[in-house]
Amino acid sequence: MKISENWNINNLTMRKAKIDDIKDLNSICTSWEDKILLEGDVFPKGYIENCINNGDLPPIKGADISNYYLMIIQKTDGEIIGFFDLYHGYPNNETTWISIFLIDKAVQGNSYGKEVVESICQECKNSGWKSIGLGVHLKNWKGLRFWTSNGFDRIIGVWGDKEYSETTFSIIGLKKELL
Repeated sequence: MKISENWNINNLTMRKAKIDDIKDLNSICTSWEDKILLEGDVFPKGYIENCINNGDLPPIKGADISNYYLMIIQKTDGEIIGFFDLYHGYPNNETTWISIFLIDKAVQGNSYGKEVVESICQECKNSGWKSIGLGVHLKNWKGLRFWTSNGFDRIIGVWGDKEYSETTFSIIGLKKELL
């Protein structure tokens, strides 16, 4: 069960990231101005390069880059407006996991995110996956609203610090069944 490395929806293309995309993807990472406030840290140095070269693999035995996809969201005019990743087979063999989904701040609010999530769900369903899971930091209210409004409404866990403060962080795991 593998997704396509390239698919189109309306005026957007989803395609596997290449080394040539690093500059644009780093720029999109920089556009997330409140990441440190919501997640407690900036992107690690070389994050995009590491994702392309080694994958952002889940903490499971046997995790392999062949199950990892860093995907570009690109307009038909060639402008890269976002990216996401998928890992096939985490946290179970019927689920694909999204560990990052980011739309450039300059184009947010144009329904690109909703459109892309719908296409990811359809692509995964067509490839035989039963569900998609992801984690959202609990302080990321915008992200929580976005994902729950897109059908990620089953809670699969909460992980992180036990006490709430400005310097503590927790993640809620959400899942969407692909019926």
